[in-house]
Amino acid sequence: MSVDRTRARRVVGWARVGLGAVLFATPRVAARAWLGPDGDNAGVGLLFRSIGARDVALGAGLLAAPSGDTSWSRAGVVADLGDVAGSLVALGPVPARRLLPGTLLAVAFVAAGVWLESER
Repeated sequence: MSVDRTRARRVVGWARVGLGAVLFATPRVAARAWLGPDGDNAGVGLLFRSIGARDVALGAGLLAAPSGDTSWSRAGVVADLGDVAGSLVALGPVPARRLLPGTLLAVAFVAAGVWLESER
């Protein structure tokens, strides 16, 4: 793995850990930003906290995995594709302007994960 990919892998890993920690610590704040008033629901907060824990685990796994091990980046891509699909299904009941930032973030993580896996 080249130095640039090694650095990118660390950046993606730490970004996941950081984002996950924020979602875990402040799930309703993140949920309100993403979903508007529906984010105040306790159940939605629970789901955002769970997503946060997932991202902390994915990021920590990516950081700890040996060079060349793509299992954690693949797992991240699958999780983020699920986030994108979930956002697309929610279009209509949730306005696109609310879904767009979180969906674009998930798309960015998908692209980063695919790029990390592309060098073999």
